[in-house]
Amino acid sequence: MTVERVTSGLNLQSGDRFLVLYGANTSDTFCSQDLLLRNIEQVLHEYLRCEGYQRILFYSGTKKLYFLDEKSRDRSRLQPKSAANSASSQPMRFGGALGNKRGLLGKKSAQTNTPATPPPTAPNSSPRLQDTAILPIVETVMQESSQKSAIVFSNAEDLGNFDNRRELFGRIVDWSRLPPNNRNLCIFIFHHENRTTLQEFCQGIGFTFLANLANNGDDSNSRAVNFVRLNGPDAVEIRALRDYFRLEHRKVVDWNGADKLCSWIAAENKPLNYWYDCFKTARQISLTEARRLGWLSADVNAKPALERLEEMTGLAAVKNTIRRRMQVLEIERERLQQGISSEPIRLHVIFKGNPGTGKTTVARLIGEIYRDLGLLKRGHLKEVARQDLVAGFLGQTAIRTNKAIDEALDGVLFIDEAYTLTQGDEFGQEAVNTLLKRMEDEKHRLAVIVAGYPDEMAEFVKSNPGLQRRLMEIVFEDYNPAELLAIFKQRVARVRCSITPDLEVALMNLFGELYQRRDRTFGNAGLVENLFNLMDELRSQRVIEQNCDRLLEPFQVADLPAEYRQESRKDEAILQELLQELDRKIGLHSVKKTIREIVNSQIANQRLREAGMLTKNIIERRHMLFTGNPGTGKTTVARLIGRIFKALGLLQKGQFVEVNREKLVAGYQGQTALKTAAAIESALDGILLIDEAYALSRGGAGDDFGKEAIDTIVPMMENQRDRLIVILAGYSREMKQFMDANSGMADRIAYKIEFPDYNGEELHQIFLSMCQGDGWICPTNLLPHLQEIFISMYQNRGRNFGNGRSVENFYEKMVNRLKSRMVLYNLTGEAMRTFALADIPDWED
Repeated sequence: MTVERVTSGLNLQSGDRFLVLYGANTSDTFCSQDLLLRNIEQVLHEYLRCEGYQRILFYSGTKKLYFLDEKSRDRSRLQPKSAANSASSQPMRFGGALGNKRGLLGKKSAQTNTPATPPPTAPNSSPRLQDTAILPIVETVMQESSQKSAIVFSNAEDLGNFDNRRELFGRIVDWSRLPPNNRNLCIFIFHHENRTTLQEFCQGIGFTFLANLANNGDDSNSRAVNFVRLNGPDAVEIRALRDYFRLEHRKVVDWNGADKLCSWIAAENKPLNYWYDCFKTARQISLTEARRLGWLSADVNAKPALERLEEMTGLAAVKNTIRRRMQVLEIERERLQQGISSEPIRLHVIFKGNPGTGKTTVARLIGEIYRDLGLLKRGHLKEVARQDLVAGFLGQTAIRTNKAIDEALDGVLFIDEAYTLTQGDEFGQEAVNTLLKRMEDEKHRLAVIVAGYPDEMAEFVKSNPGLQRRLMEIVFEDYNPAELLAIFKQRVARVRCSITPDLEVALMNLFGELYQRRDRTFGNAGLVENLFNLMDELRSQRVIEQNCDRLLEPFQVADLPAEYRQESRKDEAILQELLQELDRKIGLHSVKKTIREIVNSQIANQRLREAGMLTKNIIERRHMLFTGNPGTGKTTVARLIGRIFKALGLLQKGQFVEVNREKLVAGYQGQTALKTAAAIESALDGILLIDEAYALSRGGAGDDFGKEAIDTIVPMMENQRDRLIVILAGYSREMKQFMDANSGMADRIAYKIEFPDYNGEELHQIFLSMCQGDGWICPTNLLPHLQEIFISMYQNRGRNFGNGRSVENFYEKMVNRLKSRMVLYNLTGEAMRTFALADIPDWED
């Protein structure tokens, strides 16, 4: 029976005359499905016989020409040109598995019943054919097409010492020109680890023909050779070895997860000889024993990779992208299996994200997912960076890059900070060029994942069009404060400890502040790990000094490093200051009450999430509707809400962008959507206030531009609700009509806040606050007159009453009268900034 890792890469229907097997694993042992241990010669011999090859010859520098079956030996006999020549010739002997047989250049030996594997004889008692005598034999075998034949150079490095190798190499070139009806094969087994060193070796011994094939043998336009690098055993072969030990050595097997263990062992990509020794010395073959003896280089998990991906904290966009991609890959795989499509499935991916966002972990899971889908045999991860691929000398980079790719075959090659390959010298570009070729050549056996900062990776792909069309993009967002807290708690749980409620609040505030100030170097999970290590050290000191339970004592606020303790209180203090600022606003009692309720609701959500009672990570809609007359404080409160939500850690920036119809609507079809989208983009992570929003649907007959703006805003309110709060503002009646006519927008409003008109006393207080703010003095004898005016102003207000704006207009007139009086009467000192009765204007002016 054949062994998949030897035969799977061989395509005998491709018309190739030459097959090249290379890599350190050509010296490995192979375990077939009939539980027999074989070497590579025996595996190839069995495979070729199954493929109908009738005559199979082997050559090595020590054994010379030899056979593994009598029929091949007998069919390789050459008839003598004359009896005289035959009589004068000395009998020639062949070494190898069949021992020494006479007559290979003469008549058939009479010893027809000699066993296939005779007893060993003394080394010097059986002279072997010299290389020059072998040449006519292999030439005749290759030229004859009546019998399907194969010549295997089992240790092809011996060709460097072949007598008259120039003639041999010349004959091999001639074999490449044999007609296609001649199906004879020439197979080379090299032990070089990569194709580049193999090519250099061939070049060094003058085997230019094979050196050139090694250089361009995978060019689909000029294929003449199959190059196959042998890896370690796959899961099927490991299972066969397991069963061999179970039956041959009575080794106990723990069947719970036994097949998964074989897959994990295969992912290690180590020789079968290594696993033979492991199984032989193990008490039993089980995951427990594998962990005890350190068989596996990484921690393994019996849960399916997709399930573990779903359990990871955050990464919602990553999970959605991978889920959708897996669905597509399943369909593509079925099409391939049904013969509907013959194109290999492309598995390459680009990760864009800051450090600590889980890129390496997800890359490892993707390899397992591909393996579980049957798209990769091993699904192991080979992680590299620039220094692993790039060398300092021309030509050496290709060797390094090919070596890394060879080690990743049947799995994932993960290149972190891949953009560095195109920064600096030309050697990095050599690595990229080598990578691109192998990505195409090995697309059925290799998944390449390139990763790095978003901006740099965008430039990296842009500078290499070949990469752009080969890669699926996955964007890793930074972890938000709640996710960072969850990661910290998971880290604490790993040491079987806990944290106090006070510390949870402090950490949430700390992560909120750090998240808001983050830049491209934000550490994400790495930041959490560093913080945990610092706190664990401080906790250790505390529990020893205070004689607490060393294992169960919870982490406390006292364990926060001093610099972080200060940071954790910042947002809480800022929030309280902002709420006090809101309270200091004149009037607006119902508005203040509603905003307090909103703030408390958000704080409660955070606490429920921290306590594990709000398991669904649902981002609530926070969009608002402000209704009321002009001058009632809508814009002022909207600005304050942006700062409040920033302090709550719910908005990254909290900036305030105010627009109206004019700033959203253009005069040409299609331009409004662009203009509106730009306004929304500028408000992301903050507040977008649309004043007099009802004007968007008041464009008149045939005006679709306002509707175009609404159609652009509504989906953004939904899709960007984690980064944007939209506040619609305007007159109460008009806004009600507007919302009734635009149900899609109305459905997305979470809070409706009515801003009432200021009463007379509140208008009076607004006036006095203006005086105080600008340094004007209002004597007490004026207060009754002013109060009477503002009460009258309120009681006689019309529909267009300006509230605070009306007070501002009144105030400005009063200031101007004082200034006029100051010049007219040459006032000095305190009189220059003190109001008089003469300065009070008629409020109806």
